[in-house]
Amino acid sequence: MLTAQAVFYYMAAASVASGLLAVTRRNPVQSMLWVLALFLHVAGIFLLLSAEFLAAVQVIVYAGAILIFYLFVVMLLDLPDEEAKPRFGKHWPFAACVGVATTLLAWLAQGAVAPAAGRLPDTGAAFTGSVAELGKALFGPFALPFELASLVLLAAIVGAVVLARKRGERT
Repeated sequence: MLTAQAVFYYMAAASVASGLLAVTRRNPVQSMLWVLALFLHVAGIFLLLSAEFLAAVQVIVYAGAILIFYLFVVMLLDLPDEEAKPRFGKHWPFAACVGVATTLLAWLAQGAVAPAAGRLPDTGAAFTGSVAELGKALFGPFALPFELASLVLLAAIVGAVVLARKRGERT
């Protein structure tokens, strides 16, 4: 039990550190590598929670597909002058305050959900963890948000191509 807790705290701390390093790096490729480390540590947390399917999805979908997509967009835009500019604008104190406020709100919400037990209340619905049941839950009531997420990714691809084309026409 103590080993699992130590591994969890390592994974959580490494996830937070990887996220901060991904945001603070000047080189976009280095940022993507820190995001990869973040995704792998989150997959490790899923494994600790005995959610092997979610860990596999985390590695295959996020670390495999989405990260490669982001890297493709960064390479397509060709941002060499981004390294010369200051990393953060003048609004970083506001962003830091929003991050601290969100963390505080999540901490307070955790205590409000189940102050005595320290876990989420039982809803009465039994979940066996099968992939078929997960698919029915995901594509049943959440089909519209799932499709909207795909449209957002499509818009990002079109935007990257348009920006790359305009940049190519200027040179």
